[in-house]
Amino acid sequence: MAGTQYGRLAIALVAALHLGVLLNTPVFAGDAFTGYQVDNKGQYFAYLGIRAPLMEQRNGFQPFLQVFGAGVGYTFRDGSQERDANLQSVTPSVGLKYTEGSWTWLGMAGPQFRWKQEDQPIGSRRYESELGAYVQLEAFRWREDGIFHAIASYTDIDGFFFGRLRQTALVHKSDRCCSVYVGGDLAGMGNNQFYAVQAGPLVQVPVHIFYLTLKGGYQYTQTFQNGVYAGVELYFPF
Repeated sequence: MAGTQYGRLAIALVAALHLGVLLNTPVFAGDAFTGYQVDNKGQYFAYLGIRAPLMEQRNGFQPFLQVFGAGVGYTFRDGSQERDANLQSVTPSVGLKYTEGSWTWLGMAGPQFRWKQEDQPIGSRRYESELGAYVQLEAFRWREDGIFHAIASYTDIDGFFFGRLRQTALVHKSDRCCSVYVGGDLAGMGNNQFYAVQAGPLVQVPVHIFYLTLKGGYQYTQTFQNGVYAGVELYFPF
């Protein structure tokens, strides 16, 4: 299962990078992002993706393409039993970005290709391949003294959602290496089988063109109640 999961995510990354190479020009700059987090019960969320503009910005508007791959592993209750499930997905989307001053808003939609493996009460795991619709909204404000980011996504396959609010503030400025931002996250994800809510601090360090984020904190899940999580993220424009 793990090999299949990471194989699909690797395929998504290769496809995304290939898309970025095809579309990337000095005018049409894009960005790439990846991350992984896990909790004290082994439940995880991993993602990687790339976003590439389709044309030059006009009057603040700019259309773009995004390819996004993700994997989720979680445990849910079925009566008195606990059952494990894993999801992997690849989502190509078309979107529109609008920028005004320090604020940027994004909206995108596209098909989601999903693979699901789920433990059964009796017998081997059940494997499913599904196709659904995906939508995502973002709001982003960048200033030298701090960053605000809000993101929400939803797919009609199992009604799975993800949302997060993030705020950071500059605590150490360096013209060389490295400035340091600290802040916090408030996030939630789930469907009709499982949900999790998370809150915790983070540290973000820009290193040349890369932005490294380390995070962790408190988590409440439907299955295990109180717990903790930790994660790492990497963002870079190209």
